[in-house]
Amino acid sequence: MYLFRCPLLTAAPSPMTSATTTTEPSAAKPGWAGVAALGLVTITSFGSWFYGFGVLIAPIHDDVGWSTTSLGLTYGAAQVLTGVGAFFGGRLLDRFGGVAPFTLQAVAGGGLMLAATWAGNVLLFGVLYSVGAGITGATGFYHLTTAAAARLRPDRPDRAIAVLTVIGALCSPIYLPFTAWMVSVWHWRTAARVLSGLVVVGAVSALMFARGGASENRTGPSSSPMDAIRSAMSERSVRRMLAVYAVAAMSFSSVLVYQVPVLTGAGMGLGTAGAIGGFRGFCQIFGRVGLTGAVGRHGTGPLLRLAYVTSSIGVAFLLIANVPAGLAYGVLAGAGLGASVPLQAMYARTQFDDGDLGLLMGMQGAAIGVAGGLGPLMGGVTRDLTGSWTPTVVLSIGALMIAGWLLDPTTPESEPRPTVKPDPQHPQEELG
Repeated sequence: MYLFRCPLLTAAPSPMTSATTTTEPSAAKPGWAGVAALGLVTITSFGSWFYGFGVLIAPIHDDVGWSTTSLGLTYGAAQVLTGVGAFFGGRLLDRFGGVAPFTLQAVAGGGLMLAATWAGNVLLFGVLYSVGAGITGATGFYHLTTAAAARLRPDRPDRAIAVLTVIGALCSPIYLPFTAWMVSVWHWRTAARVLSGLVVVGAVSALMFARGGASENRTGPSSSPMDAIRSAMSERSVRRMLAVYAVAAMSFSSVLVYQVPVLTGAGMGLGTAGAIGGFRGFCQIFGRVGLTGAVGRHGTGPLLRLAYVTSSIGVAFLLIANVPAGLAYGVLAGAGLGASVPLQAMYARTQFDDGDLGLLMGMQGAAIGVAGGLGPLMGGVTRDLTGSWTPTVVLSIGALMIAGWLLDPTTPESEPRPTVKPDPQHPQEELG
């Protein structure tokens, strides 16, 4: 795997040989301003395509005739590339802090998405847009920003994650109605260009205020990323956790990209459907406010299971597809999804070695991204084959119920495991 052997990504051997390491606070922490900047780049990264593209699907189809399946494949490919790129984005964070991934996002992520808006055929559009969106997701989604936030505030990592995700919850309330308004008054290509420009704005803000976040473990990140990944995957609890996250991601990604088309397909106006989608995003805040205290009382596992079940009940209201049912969908699915994002990060953080937290959270992001890419593809194919959105919604409900059933509610330890490096004098010993 050349990706994990290139000099840029491979940490230099450390002179430290201690089996157990500690983390020293940095001399210059950006504090809560840095966490707020990470929240902003999370908003622009998600909003630019994860939420915004679902609003563009119908206008694109009506304008140029590209099929729902091809557009769903574009979105799904972006999800997969986000997942695969999450390893790379996390490794860049471990080695260089936020400056590397956010620079890449500003130049390549926003740039390729912008270039796609001039494409005249679906193949060129799909390649440019999915690669640009994939880079944006790999360098700005929660797998990276939660790890960076925890490192920027090592004194209160769970609180930093909670604050970050409360800010991130403003994404869909802003982007869904905003994108719906843009396509109602402008051409969809113009709207897509505005969304691409905002990617650059968010990345630059993060470069200004959240340049830190590199591994501060005395030994730094592992010299071999593949060894760190193999070590994590040898744990049964990690494998089960990733399976749960993957199943849930298939549902969430399908619902989020098709929520507006599902509602408009039932006869609802685009503006109303976009407003309901934005309301669902706003309701994510209700799943995140006070979450740190709830975790202290009940643990992450039981709360995460409850979030999945609550979300599945909320998604079921899409089958009714009128305004009251849409509001119920917004409250339940919004609160459930809103809680699941920080809970997944908190749960995963305690499963991984601290020195490789960015890389291993990237592994989590990869599982979510690849599985999340399958959800919209399956949903789009099902819609084209049946002519109805109902099977897509039913599949999403079932996936969330399965995720809740599979999740081990046992809450892991409250702190991430310290990075353990073997003593070169005793390479056979199993340390930690």
